[in-house]
Amino acid sequence: MELLIKIALIIHIATGFTALLTGIIALLAKKGQKAHRIFGLIFFYCMLSVAVSAIFISVLKDNLFLLLIGIFSLYQNLSGYRAIKNKSLKPAFIDWIILLIGAVNSFFMIYSLNTILIVFGSINCFMVFNDIRIYRKTLKGFEVPKNQWLIKHLGMMIGTYIATFTAFLVVNIHNFEPNWVIWLLPTFIGTPLIAYWRRKLTTKKI
Repeated sequence: MELLIKIALIIHIATGFTALLTGIIALLAKKGQKAHRIFGLIFFYCMLSVAVSAIFISVLKDNLFLLLIGIFSLYQNLSGYRAIKNKSLKPAFIDWIILLIGAVNSFFMIYSLNTILIVFGSINCFMVFNDIRIYRKTLKGFEVPKNQWLIKHLGMMIGTYIATFTAFLVVNIHNFEPNWVIWLLPTFIGTPLIAYWRRKLTTKKI
């Protein structure tokens, strides 16, 4: 078992570091161009590996906190990727599965009564309800903004990057009190950025 954990940890660290680099390149590259698509795809698969390896390690080490954080990252990463593949945002079966994963995870994060998990769980809950609102509209035939898929993609992928950047800070910054500041600082900085871009894209006519 220890060998499996070591292998998973190596994969987790290697793909996490790669995600940090490719993620920032994808964010800075002009959207829709080749560099953004290539590095964005690498970032997606690296974060998929990061989330799955975190879940795997958490199960072997019986670490509920890591399990919930891993699923939190997985939900954002998959949801952001699906926004590109399904620009109509009319939910397919896989979209309902991803939504269910996010909803169940939100409940357990908040139910844990852990301050850090409550904050992340509340954010996750907001994203789940926003997805439900959009899915209901598309299923009823109501029009949604043409760039709604882009708003969702951008928000989810930046959220995913915040998650991996947070993990980087937590692993590399020690003996900092209070500890929750390291966990929540990237979210406090990144969330207004997401809100800004959402508002900008919402008001943009395309």
